[in-house]
Amino acid sequence: MMETLSFLLTWTPFLLQGFMWNILIAICAVSLGSLMGAGLAWMRVKQGGKLGLFAERLSAFLRGVPTLALIFYAVFMLPSEFTVIGTEWTVRIPQWVKAVIGLSAAPLSFTSESLVVAYRAWSRGDIGAALLFIPTWINVFLISFVASSASSLVGVSELVSRCNTVIAATGTGVMVPVYIYCSFYFVITSLLFTALIKRFKDSVFMRDVHRRLSLAHQRAA
Repeated sequence: MMETLSFLLTWTPFLLQGFMWNILIAICAVSLGSLMGAGLAWMRVKQGGKLGLFAERLSAFLRGVPTLALIFYAVFMLPSEFTVIGTEWTVRIPQWVKAVIGLSAAPLSFTSESLVVAYRAWSRGDIGAALLFIPTWINVFLISFVASSASSLVGVSELVSRCNTVIAATGTGVMVPVYIYCSFYFVITSLLFTALIKRFKDSVFMRDVHRRLSLAHQRAA
């Protein structure tokens, strides 16, 4: 037992570096997806017509495509580098950026759908329902964070990939403890995020935001 713990502690700095990649990929994917999803939501509620219909169908399509499939599409369909038109400047696209693009589809779809629901709730004066977008959006990061482990399949040196490296270097006899140790990174982080989300929903800040927005909506009406 002590030997296994010592082994895991020895490799912890190496594994933590991979874990930082998981966090970075999740943050970038959620940021990119949220920005594009907000744009689709704006087209759906403000533009309407063919443009709004296109945004709605694109959101529905991306919601139905498996994340892993989108990561593979991004990795194999996007070039590894391209030359900027009119220059000799070559831009390289690393694998982790392609993984971010593939992972951004889920938060894109979620943001598009949830903002439309929040807008409709706001329009009818249901401020509480509209504000539910905030804590549920935080859950998107949690989902994307766990899903970021799939980027190991396309060569990104994140936590799961580094676990495989450790196992390959030291032997399959450490496979079970290494993977269990790896899973604790995700489980503990997920539990902490869940607790923070609950605390945020019940916070004085959220109650104050609800009160202020209700007053603003009443004055606007």
